[in-house]
Amino acid sequence: MATSCITLLAAALATEEEDGVIVFVDSSRHSIDVRVDERHYDIETVRERDLDRRHNLKRAADNMIYVSPGYHHVNVRHYGRTIFNESVRVRSDETKIIYL
Repeated sequence: MATSCITLLAAALATEEEDGVIVFVDSSRHSIDVRVDERHYDIETVRERDLDRRHNLKRAADNMIYVSPGYHHVNVRHYGRTIFNESVRVRSDETKIIYL
């Protein structure tokens, strides 16, 4: 249910129909430094338990990264420490949830 709600929200907010979305989920909410390919983002994680609550989907929307379909190199840092560093494939209209 939570993933489908976020998918619907991401589809509604996407700038193009074919954009994919990346969301970072953790057990608690905290700031992270994200690099997707050459672009830099300062966002917050979305708490896992908040994914299924409709009133918190706006917070998730504020922390979504919209990307073109294909492979993207994603690097996530928290207080200077790398916590995720991988290439991920995002399909068009997909919400890629990365659990940290």
